[in-house]
Amino acid sequence: MIDELPQGWCRVSLFDFCRPKQWRTVSAKDLTETGYPVYGANGQIGFFSEYNHEHPTILVTCRGATCGALNVSKPFSWINGNAMALDDLDEQIMLPRYTYHALRKRGFTDVITGSAQPQITRESLGVVEVPLAPLAEQRRIVMKLEKLLEKVDASHRRLSKVPALLKRFRQSILSAAFSGRLTADWRNANPQVKPISTIIEQMRAENETIRVRRGVPSRVPDSDVVADWELPPTWNTYSAAELLRVGAFLDIKDGNHGANHPKVNDFSDTGVPFITAAQVNNYRINYDDAYKLSGEPLKRIRVGFARAGDVIYTHKGSVGRVAIADRDCILTPQTTYYRVSPKVFVNRFVMFYLASDSFSEQVNVVKEQTTRDFVPISEQYLLFHRVPPLREQQEIVRRVDELFTLVDQLQARYAKAKSYIDNLSQSILAKAFRGELVPQDSNDEPASVLLERIREQRNGEPSTKRKRDSIWPKPPPP
Repeated sequence: MIDELPQGWCRVSLFDFCRPKQWRTVSAKDLTETGYPVYGANGQIGFFSEYNHEHPTILVTCRGATCGALNVSKPFSWINGNAMALDDLDEQIMLPRYTYHALRKRGFTDVITGSAQPQITRESLGVVEVPLAPLAEQRRIVMKLEKLLEKVDASHRRLSKVPALLKRFRQSILSAAFSGRLTADWRNANPQVKPISTIIEQMRAENETIRVRRGVPSRVPDSDVVADWELPPTWNTYSAAELLRVGAFLDIKDGNHGANHPKVNDFSDTGVPFITAAQVNNYRINYDDAYKLSGEPLKRIRVGFARAGDVIYTHKGSVGRVAIADRDCILTPQTTYYRVSPKVFVNRFVMFYLASDSFSEQVNVVKEQTTRDFVPISEQYLLFHRVPPLREQQEIVRRVDELFTLVDQLQARYAKAKSYIDNLSQSILAKAFRGELVPQDSNDEPASVLLERIREQRNGEPSTKRKRDSIWPKPPPP
């Protein structure tokens, strides 16, 4: 259903006031670091020695993932063929900025064709119509609209800083937790708590012949990073290998490699979840989106069986995501499980530690020595862990959970505010093109009369040069 237009308005086809055209594409090898700006599917993509548009031009992305996106080129620009330039915009009918906002309100979803390669053709644009206000009212709408949208954009800019602030807040909480600052008052109130070294030495004596996986070193050299750590006297520092050899870590293992890795045809709709790094995010595991294994393909798997309660760490590609498994699952080569002894560790403490800067600063050293983000299991054995007494771990987890709940509440408020701001621009645009943003003036020449007069002028003077809008004056070329 087409909305009813205000008095004095009419609807016009895109071809009534401009000439959509695709121009020759400048290849990537011909782009330069200086010259005239080149626009493609994703805005400005580089520079070229020539230009094909002197004036600022509205362009519509007509290929690829951003198909239907609107942009405005700078003066003296080259517009590539994967963006449709709205050439010869007749500013006696529609002002450029009014046109831009009217098309922004309308969108191009209905004229995009193709699924594998979305595209917009000149022919498909034939159905595009926009509401045409009287010329004087267009100027009033643009002036009011851009004042409001600038305030919305300012809100967007301020709001865009929030995710980084919340991320830093989370890390500052973890930094306080694993330096001992977060529980300094708790230690003062609990001086009777024994150092963790007492428990570790007792376990070392009890587990002299404990079996560990092949590749776990018997000794790990001191780390320069760890040498600078200053920890409370009841805490201590141990390598993952040492914690495995005393039984504080029951196991550390990554997922299936080589011939053991399932093939695409091995997966089914039901079965044991097969966890990749993509399923681990925000301290949770998305089991629903995971591949599943059952039957014979499941029987062929030999390693990587994580259990409920294991800490899951992503060590390849997206390094450093953590969560706790709440059910049995199978790991890919992108993920590692840490299985802890309840005599030494709270599993949530280990999860938070693996997400902290205290751990990632060691991980970053390993990543710098590889060509991609990858921390193999052999390197994870060599990384050091900060270990407080078990009771203090419980208090650390309680306080971190409490503070993270506060951060989650702030995150929810941010998401709500972002959703409101995201919708606000479209609400303002909708109001503008319903004729509700500025008052109508009965003295304005109706748009239909203006349009008819321009058509008659064109029929009588086909070579008439279209006038440019003074809002976008022509600057000298660069």
